[in-house]
Amino acid sequence: MRITDWLTYTGIEQLKQMNRYYGCEIQRTHSKYELIRSLLQRIGNKSHLEEKIDRLNDQEFRFLQLIMLDQTPAYSMEELLAKGRIALNERQGQPRQLIVEALKRGWLFPGYSRQTQNLYYVPSDLRTQVCEILLKPYELEKNRRQIPPAVYRDEQKQLLYDLYHFLSFINKEIVRLTMDGAIYKNQQRQLFQTFYIKETPIAEKGPRFGFGRCYHLYPDRFSLLYDYAYYHRYFIEDENGYLCLTEEGKGKLEKKEKDSQGQDQGIEMVRFWIRLYKRAIPQLPMIIRWISLLAYPGWVKKSLVYQAVGPWMKAFYYESKESLYRKVLKMLVHLGVCMIGQEDDEQYLTLTPSGVKWLHGISAFRERAIEEGFVRNR
Repeated sequence: MRITDWLTYTGIEQLKQMNRYYGCEIQRTHSKYELIRSLLQRIGNKSHLEEKIDRLNDQEFRFLQLIMLDQTPAYSMEELLAKGRIALNERQGQPRQLIVEALKRGWLFPGYSRQTQNLYYVPSDLRTQVCEILLKPYELEKNRRQIPPAVYRDEQKQLLYDLYHFLSFINKEIVRLTMDGAIYKNQQRQLFQTFYIKETPIAEKGPRFGFGRCYHLYPDRFSLLYDYAYYHRYFIEDENGYLCLTEEGKGKLEKKEKDSQGQDQGIEMVRFWIRLYKRAIPQLPMIIRWISLLAYPGWVKKSLVYQAVGPWMKAFYYESKESLYRKVLKMLVHLGVCMIGQEDDEQYLTLTPSGVKWLHGISAFRERAIEEGFVRNR
């Protein structure tokens, strides 16, 4: 519902609180109509709302992003408290106070019916207006380009095709694991030659953990493929160390043509990746949301997007914020969500047509991190 509708269900005292916050002249009246009219004049004034947002402290600004950029229509109190804790960013403070202030400011409204009385809503038109204000500093009219850069990488559907190559390989070949639990490197090379996107077995001895069950054994893209197929029980690792295709896996191969034409499989792979990487990058949903807002329509500089997502990233053991950002973009390209291009020593990115459909079809904020037991079961 729009803010006009929500205000009509709001009590006199809350309307007066909102009038005080927005500096309305009419505060002492008991006329609900006058209180609503004065509020709409202020809230409907974009420059006035922008001025209020500019005055928020860091925690309040983070909370604003968390409730406005998440497209979920309604939140429970538990969800809002979780967002409040994220907004505090490990600093002292009370997450509940952020919710109280949001109610006073008219960012949130409690449900008014028996079915919705325990939920809190963001007015649809206010969310649109706030999103426009949040995007304003990035000057997208000036910084977006519609013409693709000189060279760019587009991997739409290729991860899905390579999933079938992997399952077909298990079906045709005898695949045995080493004592460490990895496919032998010679056989990895043989498998990777069948892929659309070639990778090489891991050679370096540096640390590799935190991004999946098999991340320490395989390169990034294949590690995701392996974990995805194993999680969905397309194959098993038997007690003798062999990979064996299951009935689910055989059925998957039989549906190859149908799946390759549809969107559902791609969406499921994106959702799985979010759940897998969320353990190491807890604010991945916010990062993805900012990318979807900035990188479509048209191409934007990779460095510009980092300005928005950088505050939501934290170093993870051996990974810096910058290397995590590169990893996220690389995997979004592998998943067919983004394209990355280069021209004149500048990198650009945009959403693919598939990425636009997928990111509007799921709420990354609703995806729970993958079960710890799955990651540790190695």
